[in-house]
Amino acid sequence: MFKKVLLGLSLLVLSCVVSAHDVASKPTTVAIYIQAQDYNHQLRLHHYSVGYWYTQGPMLEEAALQVLGQDFKEVAMCDENPASAKVLVWLRPRMFYNPQVQTFYGKVIAYAYTPDGKPLGNFVGKTETHGFLDIKPELHLQATYQGAMRDVSAKMQADAKFQEALKAAPGALPCATTGLLPEPKFQFMGF
Repeated sequence: MFKKVLLGLSLLVLSCVVSAHDVASKPTTVAIYIQAQDYNHQLRLHHYSVGYWYTQGPMLEEAALQVLGQDFKEVAMCDENPASAKVLVWLRPRMFYNPQVQTFYGKVIAYAYTPDGKPLGNFVGKTETHGFLDIKPELHLQATYQGAMRDVSAKMQADAKFQEALKAAPGALPCATTGLLPEPKFQFMGF
């Protein structure tokens, strides 16, 4: 009895490992790269005595996967190690809060590359969201990032060079070139 339970458990673990490998090796249309600094380095938005610390990476990742996933269907983060992609998009977020007018100003710069590292273009998305820093700021930040990503996505869809790259054959290991991208300087405020 013990051998049967152990054998069943080992087969279950093995099937989970195999299925996880299959998910990680799926080809995608767009591979998204956000540098580790945007996940590790927190920014502070403040309004007199009220301050809000947050990391830009998780909020931008969620907005990018949602917006680009709707527009380009097969989208994956470079952390998932996609087997192939037609375009690599490097996202650089910026956020600023103006306490006098209670407005969040968001900007996302998207650098698009072919899988072999040739630049396709730069796309800048900007948006403004009215909101208070002391009342659920994460909702206003998420709305601002989504608006900036919608602006970026619209510019990508209008760009002929980007659309031509989406029709090309996918390149293997698109995220292998991310090590060649320049490291950004630390941001202490927003912009």
